[in-house]
Amino acid sequence: MRPEQGFRGQRGFTLLEVIVALAVIALGLIAAFNGIIQITSGSSYMRERTLASWVAMNELTRIRVSGTFPEVSESDGDVEFGLSTYRWRANVSETGVDDLRRIDMEVAYVDTPDDIIATATGFVSPRPPPLTAARSWSSTTSGNALAGDDDGDPRDGGGDDNSGDGSS
Repeated sequence: MRPEQGFRGQRGFTLLEVIVALAVIALGLIAAFNGIIQITSGSSYMRERTLASWVAMNELTRIRVSGTFPEVSESDGDVEFGLSTYRWRANVSETGVDDLRRIDMEVAYVDTPDDIIATATGFVSPRPPPLTAARSWSSTTSGNALAGDDDGDPRDGGGDDNSGDGSS
């Protein structure tokens, strides 16, 4: 067999086919990198919002535990949190209920105070709500009742047992 006959039956890729294949691979890689970039920026955005919401909740808690009942007003301040500096703005308003105030908290970066990242709403009262009677969750003779529960409700073991099954 002569050497030139061995290559006649075989076909290779033409230059055009190789260029088209490389173009398809390049488009696929570009799409993959765009997806990675979107995931990264979405993750960064969620981190910013999470930290800003923590700032808002921290400031609401600071107002609640301060021991003073806030007047209807607006206030703001700066706080450093998570390697960034945030500006919070609190709007205290009346609720229509005596001794209850609504606090709307907005958080933004110090550099862009009008671009709100997160918001939170809380309520504050000058005194804590009344405590309910303490209940013991230990078992009694019936095995399912709350100790000291004498409200007469047969569903929780208090009062008459008229379950309707005929047993006494």
